Amino acid sequence: MATLLGNRGTRAQIAQKLLLSHQLSVLRRPRRRAPNFNTVDRLLFGLSAGFLSPRRLLRTAIILKPITWLRFHRGLQDLKYRFLYSSRTKQKPGPKGPSSELIQAICDLKGRNPGFGCPKIAQQLAKAFGIDLDKDVVRRVLAAHYRPERGQKGPSWLTLLGHAKDSLWSLDLFRTESILLRSHWVLVVMDQFTRRIIGFGVQDVAVDGPALCRMFNHAIAGQVLPAG
Repeated sequence: MATLLGNRGTRAQIAQKLLLSHQLSVLRRPRRRAPNFNTVDRLLFGLSAGFLSPRRLLRTAIILKPITWLRFHRGLQDLKYRFLYSSRTKQKPGPKGPSSELIQAICDLKGRNPGFGCPKIAQQLAKAFGIDLDKDVVRRVLAAHYRPERGQKGPSWLTLLGHAKDSLWSLDLFRTESILLRSHWVLVVMDQFTRRIIGFGVQDVAVDGPALCRMFNHAIAGQVLPAG
């Protein structure tokens, strides 16, 4: 570990030698098919890979597949968010929520009266069954279980996309993790009709209004704007 704390080249050489030697030791193990990795093997391979550049890592990997590195990275990502956002104290379980009969009654009342809002539905069920029902409970039930019937009014989505093929872009903003577990925000701009990727915008800090505009301008730089 003291040697690994030296300069970057020394760390990379020692990590490469350690990675190669351990892979050879795994290959020498008695096996019938592919070698089995234990927890120490995965930990050693993952830590050694952090000191190597992508080009050196491809030359060093003998028995490891890319899925091995991706699983290790996904495990570190899950461990990071579990450490940051998981609850430290054990709490008693909360209420189980509304019963299936109440959920069915809420969905039926909404289906028969599409104009009723959540407060009106809660009021009607409270009068009919004599239960104390909150409007937020009705809202959560409708969001999770209510699926209104499709009408025949208006064009379908395929017809709409066909008419708007030259004037419709879609955006997607999501967060991903780098190999060093640093959060990056990615904005993807795609043509909705041809499914062609217009461009990307990446930022490694929190996204606000001006930053989102900069990412969008960077993603569409040099592209012809859609008509309409």
